[in-house]
Amino acid sequence: MAERKTGQQARQAWVFRTAAQRLTGLALLLIGLGGLWYWRQQPLPGGAHMRQAVLAGPAFCLPVGLWQILYCPRRRPPQENELPVYNSDWALPTCAVMELVVAVLLSVLPRTAKGPEDVIAVIACNVFLAVGVLAMAVLVVAVRNEGLLVTPDGRAERWTIWGWHHVVEERPAALQIKPRLGRYIVYDEAGNRLYHFDRDMVNETALLNLLQAQGVANTGTDTRQRMAHPYPKVRAVLDWDEAEWTPAHRWLPGLRRVVWLPPMALLVQWWLLQEGLPLLGLRAASLLACWLPLVFFGLYLVWPEIFVWNIYLTQPRSRYRDQILATPAWRRMHVSLMGTALPVAGALLWTTAESQVWVAIYPVRLAVLCGVLAVGLILTCERRYPLGKTHRARERWMIWLLALFLAYPLGYSLNLALTAPAAPAQGTVTAVEAPAEDEEPVRLSVVWEGEDLPLSFYDDPAGLPQPGETIALCVRQSPLGIPLVARCSEGTEQKP
Repeated sequence: MAERKTGQQARQAWVFRTAAQRLTGLALLLIGLGGLWYWRQQPLPGGAHMRQAVLAGPAFCLPVGLWQILYCPRRRPPQENELPVYNSDWALPTCAVMELVVAVLLSVLPRTAKGPEDVIAVIACNVFLAVGVLAMAVLVVAVRNEGLLVTPDGRAERWTIWGWHHVVEERPAALQIKPRLGRYIVYDEAGNRLYHFDRDMVNETALLNLLQAQGVANTGTDTRQRMAHPYPKVRAVLDWDEAEWTPAHRWLPGLRRVVWLPPMALLVQWWLLQEGLPLLGLRAASLLACWLPLVFFGLYLVWPEIFVWNIYLTQPRSRYRDQILATPAWRRMHVSLMGTALPVAGALLWTTAESQVWVAIYPVRLAVLCGVLAVGLILTCERRYPLGKTHRARERWMIWLLALFLAYPLGYSLNLALTAPAAPAQGTVTAVEAPAEDEEPVRLSVVWEGEDLPLSFYDDPAGLPQPGETIALCVRQSPLGIPLVARCSEGTEQKP
């Protein structure tokens, strides 16, 4: 049983957490200012768009750090007869360290960008890491603010994660638990919610004992054991029911072989993107190659009663809990897409990045297009979920992951397919950056119609136009408002 913490220890913990939150905010401010100063001195490979994407990350840390320094609501100290209940001592340092680590990654990760084709990747990473910084900052504030003061007669005062203060005069009558969330919820006789506290909070056991002494229901040994072990070893066992049989199950042997066609089609994708451009043309070859993996979603949308995204075992694994198993009969009547989908998506993403010739003038618009396609795939699959199926909730992460993998190839190839034939144009070279290593390309900053475009070439820097000189460009106008630009050369003079 955990040792009960006194009011004096709670006051010391409160002072420490306030100081820790403000120090974390100060460190976040320093990281943001340091990142802004560093990146303003460094040449970036992606021109103006890359500079905006890179500077947005450290700049985001400034208001978040300032908020952590200033937002420290006051709380009165506990009296001798009051039981303080607050978050565990390790929660705030852990969240603070994670926040600063993510902030450092947000500031230094753009250093891995090698060319203008990485602008969208930098934007995506910045958005993901910025959400992480904000989430960790909210957790730091929440861990400091949340708490309870409970008196022996049942009266309580609670502070929310935002520091808002509430006084509870009603006597508690019942306790409800949510084992998967690790939360206890206290109600009065009328069924109104009074307050809640979480598993592993300081003085959790002492508060349960106090509620039990006051005659509150559901505070005994059974409730505590359920909270200590919220997940069973096996959550469910999927068994085949003949009522689930459909006419599509007649074709099950053939459909089981169809799953392995997309991995074999990787060779077709590689040929289309590397060798098939002169034969089919750039737009047709890219569209066929990038949209070929949609066969996975097509199989699932046409036959959701047969294809699943997870692999369900017949025997439980010893170190895992909350497992979903399947009987051999159920496995014989279903086909998993998991073993073949991710390799295809990863290979396609890499191949698209390697074969990309045309640069999007507005990468943010291209990122929005890719996001819309990913959300569309996810929502379409959500509508096809068979209702009442235990295992379907476990498969959502697989659909989301595959949709995110495919979003960029789908968006880039769709915009390329809709573009008009390449038209000649002239640009002015503003900067030439020689590669630091032999394997890296030469980076040029080119101004075209007021837009600063980053271009990369694996050519001799001496043979490229120098700053102030003009360069021949090819421009593909898009009805989606995302024009594509490249240097006029053999790589851009493919069939349209």
